[in-house]
Amino acid sequence: MVTRRVAEALLRAAARRWPVALREDLRREWAAELHVLAEAGQRARMLRFAASLATSRAGAPLVDRAVWHRQLRRTATALLLAPPACVAIVIVAVIAMTTVHFALEMRFAWAQHVQQPLWSALCAGLGVLLALLVARAARHGVRVGPLATAVGIVLPVAITVVVTEVLLSGDGEQLARVLPGVLLWLAGLTLALWGAAVLAGRGRLRLAWTVGVLGAFAAADIAVIATVVAAIPPIDPGQPLTDLPPDGVDRISAPLWLLTCWTDWSFGFSRPTDWERFLITDLVLMEPNFYLACTPYALTWAIRTARAAPAAELAPAGATA
Repeated sequence: MVTRRVAEALLRAAARRWPVALREDLRREWAAELHVLAEAGQRARMLRFAASLATSRAGAPLVDRAVWHRQLRRTATALLLAPPACVAIVIVAVIAMTTVHFALEMRFAWAQHVQQPLWSALCAGLGVLLALLVARAARHGVRVGPLATAVGIVLPVAITVVVTEVLLSGDGEQLARVLPGVLLWLAGLTLALWGAAVLAGRGRLRLAWTVGVLGAFAAADIAVIATVVAAIPPIDPGQPLTDLPPDGVDRISAPLWLLTCWTDWSFGFSRPTDWERFLITDLVLMEPNFYLACTPYALTWAIRTARAAPAAELAPAGATA
């Protein structure tokens, strides 16, 4: 019994020298090995095992594969399931918005004007909720370089959004109109996540969030602008006036187009007009709100994993009996 207690004390001392995220897993594995040796009556070997752990340097060459595989599974599960969850968020928000609008439209004249803001607010709120769920898994996610982290986040998003666009597009023409803008957003989001992960890895968390949020907003804004510019002609100032508004959009209001898609509002400016807002939102109806639902979880994962302990933690050289 004394030998067992000494060995357990050595194991506790060994575990305290490892990162907090790994201590409990390592302690359980070592205790199981100690129990096997004690049951076999191998007291000398039990003491050597515990002493080797207590005296070995944390981070020696032997890889703790159990911890690595566990973190890899958590990472793969989170990054593969989150993008479809974002699509579900947009759909659920549409259903909720439609239900609320139906209840209000017969009683209030302003009900029509709250559809787009309500949809966007629901997407943002549910997106933040998804980010909170992802944050727990991110603390134990696989840590790689900032660029690999950004690509690992964006690649499942890219596959999900392209497949969704193909399924929702009634014809190839509609897909060709929106897909280039989506690809621009994916490229810009990758850069934003990379920059945020670099800063988070250096401990500059506030700046990481600032750069990430502004970068993701810029990527979404550029994507919407590029899609509208490519698909909707500009207004010709020399065009004769008719009773019908021209099927074009004045480029002067381009920086507001993303916000217009989220709010259906021109923020007190003369452009975009009501008709221009209709043309813009008719072209890019779903994409801006998917960007809104997806960005919180993507930034959360990039920043949380960058500030977490390395995933490929190494076990001490004396971890085997």
